[in-house]
Amino acid sequence: MVVAIFLICLVSLTPLPTLPMVIYYYSKFGLLDGFIVVIIASNLKIFIHYNIGKILRNKEIKFLNLDKKLSKAKKKYKSLRSKDILLIRLSNLFITRILNIFLGFSNFSVKKTFIINNVALIPWQLLYFYSATKVDPLSEMISRFGISITIVKIISFISITSMTFLSIRIVIGVLKRFKIINKIGEFIK
Repeated sequence: MVVAIFLICLVSLTPLPTLPMVIYYYSKFGLLDGFIVVIIASNLKIFIHYNIGKILRNKEIKFLNLDKKLSKAKKKYKSLRSKDILLIRLSNLFITRILNIFLGFSNFSVKKTFIINNVALIPWQLLYFYSATKVDPLSEMISRFGISITIVKIISFISITSMTFLSIRIVIGVLKRFKIINKIGEFIK
């Protein structure tokens, strides 16, 4: 199990996807041991990515005016709330590696980063386990109560809901920025 944790962490530091390894270790270890391996490996990689961002925050990057652009982005996204980050993570719209590095770069709370990533990680692990085993133990348990739903549908619902809320927040933010909401309110009166 230690080798699996190490390999997942190592691959997460490269541009290669870790998902095939995660699915492989779920099929090899089963749900409980696979989940433990993935959670430990994920928390280690969150720590590493966050600290890479922290290191970049303290460096001046003078390539193609990147230092000014990064400083502007850091100020702009400093106001991101935990709810926004959670929606981004649940929707799987943004590459986790880049998001965690950015959170370290922007000095987002490391405690909140771990909580958000772990909350968002759990539903996806059920889908990955399902992909590894082609067995849906949760739907079997739920079907005993007369409810017919699969874990894939549950996770798809979580992802779609998160994307919808995130899209609405982005649209409202854009409307507020350009003061269109005020104009709409005046037009309605």
